[in-house]
Amino acid sequence: MSDEQGTCGRCEETIPTDVDRCPLCGYRPGPRNRRATRLAEYALVGVVVASVAVLLAGVAASAFDLPVGDLTRIAIVTPYTAGISGFFAYYLHRKRRATPTDDDTFG
Repeated sequence: MSDEQGTCGRCEETIPTDVDRCPLCGYRPGPRNRRATRLAEYALVGVVVASVAVLLAGVAASAFDLPVGDLTRIAIVTPYTAGISGFFAYYLHRKRRATPTDDDTFG
């Protein structure tokens, strides 16, 4: 255990910062189902990878004048889907790793 101390998000008592559960009140922040959260993280990362692949394919098709039709139109929105999916994957990752002393991960 480290010597660093923080305040529990529920009972507001001083506890070590490296614990997963408050030793005084038993509070454990984060999602209720950690396995489902991890699967959602992986799915969102998969969406990011697929979005980047479609973007690159659309840009390459436009650059080489290949007849791909709708791919170039779909490639326009993929930066948005990659950005939004990336944010939520990061949020879930941080929320899953939250400790009682950093309960307010994003405010």
